[in-house]
Amino acid sequence: MATAATTGSTREADGDQLVALEGVDWAGYVAMLRLRGPRGLPRITYLDGRLSLVSPSYRHENLKKLVDYFIASTLAGLGLAFIPAGSTTFRRRGKRGGVEGDETYYIANHARIQGKATIDPRRDPPPDLAVEVVVAHDADDSIEVYRRLGVPEVWICTPEEVLMLVLGDDGRYAGAEASVAIPGVKPAEVRDWVARANAAGVTAWMDEVRRWAAEVVAPRRRGGRP
Repeated sequence: MATAATTGSTREADGDQLVALEGVDWAGYVAMLRLRGPRGLPRITYLDGRLSLVSPSYRHENLKKLVDYFIASTLAGLGLAFIPAGSTTFRRRGKRGGVEGDETYYIANHARIQGKATIDPRRDPPPDLAVEVVVAHDADDSIEVYRRLGVPEVWICTPEEVLMLVLGDDGRYAGAEASVAIPGVKPAEVRDWVARANAAGVTAWMDEVRRWAAEVVAPRRRGGRP
């Protein structure tokens, strides 16, 4: 039987709304997922009894989609196959956590997911890359759930910067100078490209990102010019 939340808090900034509930057991978390249904919002994160529900703002969603378009365009320019998993719920009762990323991707493991209608986190690998957009609330709980699930890389994207976290052999995340999931791409490059998107027009901008990936990043990956 689900345990009722004992304490809670609500925060709102720049349109984002966050409700955090404490003292929620696993059954309560699963029940909340079922109550929400397939709508996808609010996004729900669960960690050690804390349940967080987030309804994102336009600012959050705009940044999220621009990062997504950047990643998709870069992978296309590099000729790398991938499977987008969006905000799929990844949860493991034994890990006492569940998370729904802003965006997630299978890149190195795309062949293991290809053709599947559902993903079983007990048997299938976690996504190779997860993106967390931070506008009005931190992503600490999400990062810890990703760590417990073994997600190899997480990008933390704010309106000002991009931080790439790579999971080490010690089971902890550390900041990286370049992506492992998309080799050759650096945090500052993601930040600079995303900052240009709205002014340039998204369609033309995506074509520019694709050309940049093919002409600059691809040779860099092969050991050519930086």
